[in-house]
Amino acid sequence: MTRKGRFYLLSLGCPKNLIDSEWLSGRLLAMGWRPVTDPAEADVILVNTCSFIEPATQESIDTILSLREAAPEARLVVTGCFPLRYGRTLMKLLPEVTTFLVSRQMERVDNETLIKALAGSRWVTHAPEKTRAQEGVERTLSTPFYTAYVKIADGCNRRCAFCTLPAIRGRYRSRPAGEIVREVETLAGRGVKEIILVAQDTAAYGSDLEKGMNLARLLERVADVAGVAWVKLLYLYPDVRRVTPALAEVMASHPSICPVVDAPIQHASPRVLKRMRRPGPEAIRKVLSRLRRVPGLRLRTTALVGFPGETDEDFEKLCAFVREQRFYSLGVFAYSDEEGTWAFHDPHKVPEEVKEQRVETLMSLQREIARQANRELIGTVLPVLAEGPHEETELLLRGRTAFQFPEIDGCVLINQGTAEIGDIVPVRITDAGPYDLVGEIVSGGHGQTRIKNKDKKLMIL
Repeated sequence: MTRKGRFYLLSLGCPKNLIDSEWLSGRLLAMGWRPVTDPAEADVILVNTCSFIEPATQESIDTILSLREAAPEARLVVTGCFPLRYGRTLMKLLPEVTTFLVSRQMERVDNETLIKALAGSRWVTHAPEKTRAQEGVERTLSTPFYTAYVKIADGCNRRCAFCTLPAIRGRYRSRPAGEIVREVETLAGRGVKEIILVAQDTAAYGSDLEKGMNLARLLERVADVAGVAWVKLLYLYPDVRRVTPALAEVMASHPSICPVVDAPIQHASPRVLKRMRRPGPEAIRKVLSRLRRVPGLRLRTTALVGFPGETDEDFEKLCAFVREQRFYSLGVFAYSDEEGTWAFHDPHKVPEEVKEQRVETLMSLQREIARQANRELIGTVLPVLAEGPHEETELLLRGRTAFQFPEIDGCVLINQGTAEIGDIVPVRITDAGPYDLVGEIVSGGHGQTRIKNKDKKLMIL
């Protein structure tokens, strides 16, 4: 067994990567390793990489080289999407890396595999189908103690023309419902109030499990866990077969299921969606209509502009769809040409300056829609999760409503009242911008704004 020592772990990319990093950190702690916050003090440095698009790949490379420079004697272990995407060629391209640890399900990595990686084996591959979820492992939460992401599936069976993820992460694999519920119960027992369910395609949950298991049934079980106040969904693919009326009914009937859904549409032009290999606009409308049966629902989505062959007319159809649907939140991204995708070989590329202009045009349109939607909330009282003092001044507290996701959406600036970090308190909205809301706590007294328990930051699960 490799000598136990100090480790430094850095996670790049999406919440799914963050969850993998938390499991990896928990496994190391269980093996007797100690975390450090300075890479120069580490015996082993681990980087969980993202390689979904070229800028993420470049960030991974830059991070690896920077950490090697900061700690030239440490063993450097690289895992995540980067080695999954590019394979063993990286051993020649990046001699700075001691070990590449290749796994598509980090929560199932066993001690034997990790010991090989920590000992300095150059290329270590883990086959998740040969191991079970690690019972008794303490997952280290890097999020605030009151919120946690829970991965419900890995991989993706979709074949979107612009996406590298199926090639990187493999076919769709749902986690067993019982395993997910047990994890949520443990989190709730430790004080987590907000559970965010995540997968590349949450709508497909259960499609590879026993007959009858689906996202609606999983949501019911998670929502029934004692202590969980908020349950949220990320990345609900707009599949009309899987986003069923029953799913909307479950969301509407459970008070702990938040009235917010992230459903990435990517575009609204029939021609572009067909070329993207995505559902058409009428199917998307049907899905969004079903979801809007949930009272008070806020819809957030993403759009991809500058896809090969996108014309001014196509872009205007997307803008018209955004005006029609009035999404609460919209993320706009410029198409990135990725080797290994179908769109990479399409010769009808859109110039970079046109893509940038379309991003700004659509974001400007969305800012006004969001501003109007937020101003309609002035005078209402909303439950808000208190997160602590504002980073710019302790005269303000910050929090989030049930329809705001951490780090993705805006926040609520609280200018009056008292709350403990992690409390869900009633806040009257007094002002609003396109992203942030302003309000005052309507119970707990008046006077100076104050937050308690500032040091509640980290929790070991």
